[in-house]
Amino acid sequence: MMISGWSKRTHIPNNKCRSLRSNKANPVSLFMKKTLTFLFLFLIITTPLSVQAEDGVEVLDERVEYTFGGELVFKIEFESEMTVSQITLVLQAQGISTFVGEVLFISPGQAQFVYDLEQRPLPAFSTITYSYHLTLDNGESVETPSYSFTYLDNRHNWQELIEEPFIIYWYEGEITLAQEVLDAAVSGLDQVLELLQQPADNQPIVIFIYSSEEELQSTLASVGQTWVGGHADPGLGSIVVSLPPGVDQSLEIQRLIPHEITHILLYRFMGNEYQYLPAWFNEGLASQMEVFSRPDYDLILEKAEGERGLIPFAHLCIAFPVDSDLALLSYAQSNSLLDYIQREYGVTGIQVMIYAYDQGVSCERGVEVALGTTLEELEKDWKLDVFSRGRYLMYIYILSGFLLILLISLGVFVFNKFQGSNIEQEWDDNE
Repeated sequence: MMISGWSKRTHIPNNKCRSLRSNKANPVSLFMKKTLTFLFLFLIITTPLSVQAEDGVEVLDERVEYTFGGELVFKIEFESEMTVSQITLVLQAQGISTFVGEVLFISPGQAQFVYDLEQRPLPAFSTITYSYHLTLDNGESVETPSYSFTYLDNRHNWQELIEEPFIIYWYEGEITLAQEVLDAAVSGLDQVLELLQQPADNQPIVIFIYSSEEELQSTLASVGQTWVGGHADPGLGSIVVSLPPGVDQSLEIQRLIPHEITHILLYRFMGNEYQYLPAWFNEGLASQMEVFSRPDYDLILEKAEGERGLIPFAHLCIAFPVDSDLALLSYAQSNSLLDYIQREYGVTGIQVMIYAYDQGVSCERGVEVALGTTLEELEKDWKLDVFSRGRYLMYIYILSGFLLILLISLGVFVFNKFQGSNIEQEWDDNE
């Protein structure tokens, strides 16, 4: 399946190194643009500025066509009073470096560029912005307005369920699946808004449900998280999750959806300061919002503490390790630490930490400002609480086991003694 989009007819003046771009849209228009993009899925939104010129270059048509994860083809048709000797494509997307490539002429006034999505993946569901730079024979250059489209996964025939502020997309299963996801999203939204003490708003949150881990992993290849079951892009307000059919599907919904909702709402609450939120706090808080956390977290912590050691939280301020085992340990540690903070400092302690990081303080400084201790001391207290408590419980279990064995042994001894006495009495009676 291919997605294509067309632009308006555009005139560009032949002024040396002149750049003509669309006026910056106001927040309302940007909101509507994003919403319409997700509502219609494969509709391409382009908004170039139409500019008149007496002598210059006129863009007659421009479009993009792509297959998700395959090829992205840029096409442009133009007229120019002066020969165009070269065309350069400039492509930008959030989270990747600006790409520049030379466009090939396929006929007079027509050119195209083929972008290899396998070699250079683009972030799924992100807005891709691009423009063309045309070089004329006299050495002058002309730049087109910026065009944009949303890079959606067009490999599936998506169904949709809409209930503000949520838009649920899925391609396999009954509507009951989408409704269950919607219910979990609404519950998670209410829980996080209560923590942040914020009112509800109608900013859309879009959730894409994949029916297999493999398809989700191919979608997340560009963000380097091919092992996770879910991912949120807070800037776009989008969530992608893997929910394969099976007995664990409902549990996974209650785990993944509130987790990813938390990331989006934290971003909307903090804005640009979201970048100062430590990874261990961000993921730990999201894990605390899960209705059912992973049952193996405690075992992962015990194994790491007893074998290779835990990861210092100072190393988990910026991001989690790429290695899947270390990343899983990072999640387990962060979930446990946030649980400890909530037990020791209450919900107010977590709220104060959010407000501290919202002021742009560092990872360590946020702990000091909010909790009155250092990150190092907090980590020591957490270890003492979690692992000492675990050892005490282990000793109690062992002691309980010995006592149970002792009681059973005493019971058997008394029973045998009683039985022996009865047998002796019977022999005496016979004699």
